[in-house]
Amino acid sequence: MAVTVSIIGAGSMGSSLLKGMLSTDALNAESVRATTHSRASADRLTQDLGIEANATEDSESANADAAAAADFVFLGVKPWAIRETAASFAEALAKEAVIVSMAAGVSLDTLAEAFPNNPIARIMPNTPSAIGKGVIAVSPDNTMSQEQTAALTRLLSGAGEVFTVPESAIGGMIGISGSGVAYFFLLAEKLIAAGQELGLDEDTARRMAVATAEGAGLLLAADPDPAKLRRAVAHPGGTTAAAVDSFEADGFEQSVVRAARAAADKAAAMERENS
Repeated sequence: MAVTVSIIGAGSMGSSLLKGMLSTDALNAESVRATTHSRASADRLTQDLGIEANATEDSESANADAAAAADFVFLGVKPWAIRETAASFAEALAKEAVIVSMAAGVSLDTLAEAFPNNPIARIMPNTPSAIGKGVIAVSPDNTMSQEQTAALTRLLSGAGEVFTVPESAIGGMIGISGSGVAYFFLLAEKLIAAGQELGLDEDTARRMAVATAEGAGLLLAADPDPAKLRRAVAHPGGTTAAAVDSFEADGFEQSVVRAARAAADKAAAMERENS
């Protein structure tokens, strides 16, 4: 049986997740209500996805109306707005409605203060969720049932691969996947620049870098052993080995670890700020 879903503050990530959820048999458009701040945004959601969407600028009760009777209420608002937004609809929630927060830097404990009577889950998606290729971490609190966690996983599976992790592991997900998408973009960006320095025109270098990234990703998806795939390309004494050796000499591994830790540390600092 399809569940009912409400998305409070349906911005770009919430809309992307919703597209994925609607691609599964666990949800249909008639079972979704959403809110945005502006009427124009609400109208776009209705037009694009066929859901009921309303604007908080039009009605003070828009959030409460959307959340009433929902099985899952997704929070897409900014971290600093969590408490104020919660006050606008918490009393309208059904007892078993699950609050699903997409806000980085807002802990389960902070969310429990805002929603003391409902089970809660934190989720951390990344941007490829918009094309159904996302990585989504789910951290349920100890009041969520196994059935509710399984239902949430089914919903999110249309947007990508779902991992249930303890809240303590959210920083690791942010470090390697939530923020990690940008690392691959950064590598592509620098490869394009390197190609131009080595004599390629910008368009050719860009198309080569993009096609290389796509091909490497497909190979890795088919055989998720990056070390083996690297060794198969980097033959001793060859050109690829020379490039890999240069990366290693520059402390590539340590640089990646520092970057991932910086993202995780920033997420932890945000949690302290929002507690």
